[in-house]
Parts: sequence; C-alpha cells; structure tokens
Amino acid sequence: MKEEAKRRIKLGCAAAGALVAALLITTCPIPGLSYQATAVLGILIMAIVWWITGVLPEFVTAVVMAVLFVVVAGISVGATFSTFASSTWWLLLSAFTLGVGMKTSGLMRRIALAIVRKFPRTFRCQVIAQLVTGTVLGPLIPSLAVKGAMLAPLAMSIGDELGYERQGKRATGLFAAMLVGIRTVAPTIVSASVTGYALMATLPADVQEQFNMASWFVAALPWLVVVLALNYFLIMGMYGRGEASACDAVEDSPSDTVGAPGNAQSLEQSSLRCGTRFVGAAECADSRQDEAGNSAGEPSRGGTDLNDNQSIPDGLGPLSVVEKRMLAIILVTVVLWATEPFHHISAMAVGLAALVFMFVLKVIDVPAFKSGVNWTSLLFIGIALGLGSVFAEAGLNDWVMQTCGPAFQALAGNPYLLVLGIGVITVVLRFLIVSEVAYLNLIMAFLVPMAASVGVNPWVLGFSAYALVIAWFAKYQSPIYLAAFYAVDGKMAKHSELAKYCGVYLATCLVGLAVSVPYWQWMGLL
Repeated sequence: MKEEAKRRIKLGCAAAGALVAALLITTCPIPGLSYQATAVLGILIMAIVWWITGVLPEFVTAVVMAVLFVVVAGISVGATFSTFASSTWWLLLSAFTLGVGMKTSGLMRRIALAIVRKFPRTFRCQVIAQLVTGTVLGPLIPSLAVKGAMLAPLAMSIGDELGYERQGKRATGLFAAMLVGIRTVAPTIVSASVTGYALMATLPADVQEQFNMASWFVAALPWLVVVLALNYFLIMGMYGRGEASACDAVEDSPSDTVGAPGNAQSLEQSSLRCGTRFVGAAECADSRQDEAGNSAGEPSRGGTDLNDNQSIPDGLGPLSVVEKRMLAIILVTVVLWATEPFHHISAMAVGLAALVFMFVLKVIDVPAFKSGVNWTSLLFIGIALGLGSVFAEAGLNDWVMQTCGPAFQALAGNPYLLVLGIGVITVVLRFLIVSEVAYLNLIMAFLVPMAASVGVNPWVLGFSAYALVIAWFAKYQSPIYLAAFYAVDGKMAKHSELAKYCGVYLATCLVGLAVSVPYWQWMGLL
C-alpha cells in the first residue's frame, strides 16, 4: 500500500508540473517575456518537478524536456543539443573513460591506498586530504568538471577502503570535501578554470594589467583561507559525528579487550572492517583515537561488506604492466592539460587522444568501455548543459538581467551590502541563467559601468559574483557537480544531502566575502 501511495503521489506531482507548464504556455502571463521564453520556463519547471519526484529516470525526463523545447517552444535543434557538439561533452567523455581505465587497471585503488596510508586513517585526516588534493590540483587542470570526474571515484575508493558506508554520513562528507577542494581554489587562481579566463576578459584593459595571476591570488587569498577553514569545521561537525565507521566497530566492552579469551575472531573482523590488515586491536584503536570523542559509545551504522572490501595489505607489489601504461597515460594527459596555454592543444583533443591510447595499449577494451562509462549520465549532462544555449536563444538571459539591474544599483552605497548582495543575487539568478560563463558575461556588462560610477574596482564585483556562481541545488546548475556525481553513478552520496550542503557552502562563501571587505579596502579596491 505504501508503494502504491508513493506511485500515486509521483503521478500527481508529475501531472501538476505538466499543468503548470501548460498554463504558462497557453496564458503567457509574464510581462516582458515572449511566448518562446515563457514556454521554455514552463517546460523547465515541469522537468524540475519530474526530476524531484523521480517519476521517470533523469535522462528520460531530460530527453522529454529537450523534445518539448524544439516542438512546443520552437527552440532550434542546434541550441537544444549544443553541448553534444561542444568540447565540454567530449572532454567529459574522455574524463569518464580515464576513470574507467584507472579503475580497471587497479591504479585507482593503488592511489587510494597510498592516500589512506599517507594520512592517518581517521575521517578528520581524510577530509583534510581531500581538501588539499583538490586545492593542489586546482591550478593544473583548467576544467573543474574533469577534476570532478577524476577525483570523485578516487574519493569513493578511499571511503570504501576505510569502511565508510556508501551514501552514509562519512562518505557524504568525503564527497563534499572533494567538491569543496576542487571548486574553492578556482576563483582565486585564473588558470584553475576556464571561467576565470572568461571573467578576466570582461574586465577593462587597465584592470587586466593590474591583476595578473599573482596579484589576483593575493587579492583573493583571505577568501580562500576563510572558505576552506570553515568548510573543514562544518564537514567535521555535520558528517564526522553520529555515524561510527567500520574502524569504530571495536566495542569497548570487557569481552573485546586485548587478550580476552575467544576474542581473536571478532578482532580480526573488526580490523578488516577498519580497512587494515589484522595486527591486533591496538592498530585499529590508534586509527580511531582522533575521533574517539565523536563516535565512542555509538552503535555502528557504517562499515562495509567484508565480501566487497579487502583489507589493506602491507603492499600491493610492483606496478603491473597495465598500471604502468595507465600511469603514463594519466601523467602525460595531466601535464598537457596543465600546459595548454603554451602548446595550445585543446584539452578535448588531449583527452580523446588519451582515450585512444587506452585502447591501443590495451588498458581497456570495448566491453569495459561500454559497461564502465555511464552513458545515461552523459546523455543527461549533455542536455542539461545545453540549457544555457536554450535560454540565450529564448531571450531569457537579457530579461533576467534587465529585471534585476535596479537591485544592483541599490546596493552600491555600502561595500558590505554590495559584495554580499551581488553574491545573493548570483545564487538566485543561477537557477535561470545556467551557464556560469554566460552569467558572468551578462552581469559584468552591468557591474563594470556601475563600478566606475561608484569608485569601486570592477575586479571586486566580478570576484563577488564568481565566488557564488557555483550552485548545485538542482543538478543542472553545475557541470562540475554533474561530472563528479555521475562519475560514481550517484552511489557515494545522495543528491538530497549534497543539495543541503550546497546551501552551507554558499554561506561560507558569503562569509569569506564579508571578511575580505576590510582587506580589499586596505588594498584600495573598495
């Protein structure tokens, strides 16, 4: 009966979403919008309702939305499916395939075990590891989506090795730390994302001369430090408590003490769940000492299936031939991505070349390619990222900016209200203006003239928008989130939980802006 009730609720919500779309399309009540733009909004609302309720698989709903854009709203096929003809989609395909090669060759698990060994086997230290990894890799690869697609499977492998229950608290915390590490460094270093280059291009020539890569980083440094620090403590507070990991499964009862009769089997099982080889209870106790205050005395809801996760051995032996080939491919690929400004070979071409070499060197084969790459996710991503072109063709981008222009002018009197207001408005408008680059181009067209009139350096206004332009409340909003989430097939963390953390992360970004205001005033930017 419960399942039947859920099914009826889903169908009711689906019908309600379709009804809202039909009413918008037929009545066109929104002033200043054409029939085409109103139809696009109505269809998008219907699709969002269907995604939330899960009435159809996500990619099926995306296909329905795309077809309605073409048939009902009159959007061109080229705009609707523009992503599939862009370098972004093919770059993601190559990144997903690199992940398959890393996994099937065994290199992914080897790297995961190396990170687990390098940092103490505690949730606290693994969160730090994720934040550091994303921050260090940030300047090397200009595509955030590629970094997400590569590092998300690695984070899940680490969680599995440590016995964190998939979609549990600690696995969700590791995913959040991975995402935060990759993204937070992007606004502070121009080369960390193509969006940074796009923002720099919107600044006046004299401002571009003032902000080279070094001075840009210096101006953004307080924001970076504040956001990373706050997210570390928030992830620990939200996900480091209330769920015992597999390592915490050693109970503190008298029967579980070292040397207790009949205790060998339970000790071996608990050490296996801890993700370590069996050397006695002391080793597992050491690895959880840092978190004793968080999970002591709580029942274990984490852990892993012993049949699915092996213990961490002393060593995995020398690299196999396949691992060496995959390591060479990934190193060359990353180096070429990082040095793109010098050789001008597109990241897409490099990624696809890596894909070809994985086949040539027999790292993967056709069956692995077919089964390992998440094709339904790539289909969903391709359609979702095409929303930017759809909105531009329908004229929605211009309408949104004209509607909100007066709000920007009203904030100019107070520096705190100005930077925070731009951030909040950015979060709201990103539900409608899907492309980050398109949004920054549009908003800077308004903010650059305003900056000159109120005596504010336009870099501050652009950075304030860039700092908050990331959002993943809805999956379609963020390419990096889509790539990371579907690189692990959504198995590591639930979207509903990650959407909640999106609000937390954006709040830390606002705090970082507020803290930076006195610093920017001291630098003469405000």
